Amino acid sequence: MSPEDTPIARWLQTPSGALFAAAERESVCTELGRLFGGQFLQLGLWGEPEAFLPVPGTARRALCHEQDGRGVSFVGRPERLPVAGHAVDALLLPHTLEMTRYPHEVLRESERVLSAGGRIVVLGFNPLSPLGTRRLLARGGYPPGLRQLVSERRLRDWMRLLGFDVTLSRHYFPHHEAGDSMRERLRRLQLYRSAYMIIAIKRVYAVTPTRLRWRAPAKVAAGIVEPSTRNPG
Repeated sequence: MSPEDTPIARWLQTPSGALFAAAERESVCTELGRLFGGQFLQLGLWGEPEAFLPVPGTARRALCHEQDGRGVSFVGRPERLPVAGHAVDALLLPHTLEMTRYPHEVLRESERVLSAGGRIVVLGFNPLSPLGTRRLLARGGYPPGLRQLVSERRLRDWMRLLGFDVTLSRHYFPHHEAGDSMRERLRRLQLYRSAYMIIAIKRVYAVTPTRLRWRAPAKVAAGIVEPSTRNPG
C-alpha cells in the first residue's frame, strides 16, 4: 500500500479531513516558520508533503517515512532512524506517535537525533474531544488508520523524562466564532478542541570543569631514615 492510499491519507482528502488539515496547517505553520538552524526533519508523512516541509527557516529540510513515495527524502522506521545522533536542529512529528506501536521508542529516538537546544514539534489528537470520543463509536477507529491516541498529559510526562522542556502548548480545530452564547463559550474550552501542538526544547546540560588541586611532594632530606621504635638487639 502506497503512502497516498492509506486510510488516513484517504480521510484527509474527505471534506471533514480536508477542513481539519487546513485548520491544522494554519495553526502550526506560524510556529514552524520560527524554527531555524541547519537541519529540519519531518518524521512521518501526513497529508501532502508540501504541507509543512517548505515552512521552517532551516538551511536543509527532509522528510522520513517508512515507505518510499512522493516527497519522501529517505526511508526509515521512526523508532530506528538512519540518522546520526545530534544531527537535527528541529524535528516535526505530525501525529507520528499515533501511527506507531511504539510511541515512547519514537520519542526516545527523536531525543537521540536532536541536537542540544534543538526543538521538537509534536501534533496529536485530543482523546477527550468530540473527535476523540467518536473514535470509540466508529468502526475501525476515527480518524481511521491510527493505532492509538496519546493525551497531552501523557506526552508531557514522557517528554519530561527524556529531558525535554515544553515551551508552548496550543489547541486547535474547530474554529469558533465570536459570541456570547453558552455554546460559543463551551467551544472556547481546550476540551472541545480536537487537536493539540506541543513544542519542546532539548535540555542543554552544562559541564563545569573541575580544577585539580596539585600538592607539592613532601620534601625528604637525603640520608635521613626514621628510627624504629623497636630495638632489634
